[in-house]
Amino acid sequence: MPMKMTNTTYRQSVHIAAFLVLAFIIMGFMRDSDKNAIGPKTKKLFQSDSILVLSLEMNLETVANDTKERNQHGAKLFYTQADGNVVNHAIKLKVRGNSRAFKHICTFPPLRLTFNKTDTKNSIFKGQKKVKLVTHCRIDESYEELYQKEYLVYKLYQKVSSYSFNVRLCEITYIDVNNPREANMHYGFLIEDIKHVAKRNNVHVYKDSLRNHELENKVELDKLIMFQYMIGNHDWSISKMHNIKLVKDDDGSLPIAVPYDFDYSGLVGTPYAVGPRGTDITDVKTRDFKGFCRQNGYYETIDFYKSIKEDILGEIENSDKGK
Repeated sequence: MPMKMTNTTYRQSVHIAAFLVLAFIIMGFMRDSDKNAIGPKTKKLFQSDSILVLSLEMNLETVANDTKERNQHGAKLFYTQADGNVVNHAIKLKVRGNSRAFKHICTFPPLRLTFNKTDTKNSIFKGQKKVKLVTHCRIDESYEELYQKEYLVYKLYQKVSSYSFNVRLCEITYIDVNNPREANMHYGFLIEDIKHVAKRNNVHVYKDSLRNHELENKVELDKLIMFQYMIGNHDWSISKMHNIKLVKDDDGSLPIAVPYDFDYSGLVGTPYAVGPRGTDITDVKTRDFKGFCRQNGYYETIDFYKSIKEDILGEIENSDKGK
C-alpha cells in the first residue's frame, strides 16, 4: 500500500504480520505460484498502486442521509493528470452497502459511482461504468487506518488468486456544494467491477446460486477457505452469496468464488464487527475453519500458502513504507 503510515499504523502493520504468521504456524502444525491480479486486460484505473488523488463535490448531507431510498445524486469528480491538466467528470452516485450504511456504524456510508463512458475516453476512468467506493466511515483517524487495512487484505488476496478484485487507494477531498470552503480529506479505495474480474480471467459472471461450497472449483475454493481462516473472517457464505461473487468458464468447469468486504475480519478489526449468529464466537479474532473434511486433507493448499508466505509478508512490509 503506497503510503507513509503513522507510528500507530506501523504498530498495526506489525500486528497484522504477527496475526498472519500465527496462521502460517497453525498450518505448519496441520502439516510440517504467485498470481497477480494485474495483467494486460486490467483497466487503466487499476494498473497502478499509487495513491489516486481525487475531489468529489456533492451535497454531502443529502447523500449521507439517503441510506433508505438510495437515489442517484449528481456529483462532480475531478483529478489532476501528470501533465497538470485537471480532468472533470459529471457523475452520479448513490449509497450502497449493508452494515456500513447504518448511521450508528458509519456516519458517512460507502458509495457507488456511475460514469458516462463517453466522458471517460481519455481519462484514468476509461472503461469504467459503475465503481464501488469504500469510504472512511467516520471522521476518526482510527477508522482511516482500519480501511487502509481492509485495502491491504484485498492486496493480499491478489497474491493468492487472479480471481480477485483489484483495488485503488485514493486520497479524496469531499466538497460540499452548500459550503465549498469546508472541504475535508479522507482516504478510501475503489473496487474493480466483477465483470472486469471475469474478463481478465477469460470467464463470465455466474449469476446462479450454489447449494453448497462443494459445487465450486475445489482448488480455488480451498485457497479461499484457508485465506478467510487466516484473516479470521466469518462474514461470508457461498450458498447465501454473502460477500461472494461467482465467475465461470464456458468449458463446463465449476464456478469460482471471488470474495469481498473484509471489514468484519479479525485482521481488520473494526469496532462494530461481531461474531456470526448462531455460534458462541464473540471475538472476531477467534478463527473458525469453515472447510469440509478432505480425504487427503488440505496439504496441497497448505503447501501453496507456505510457498507464497514471503510474498504475503512482503506485501505487509511494503504497506508501511510505500513502494
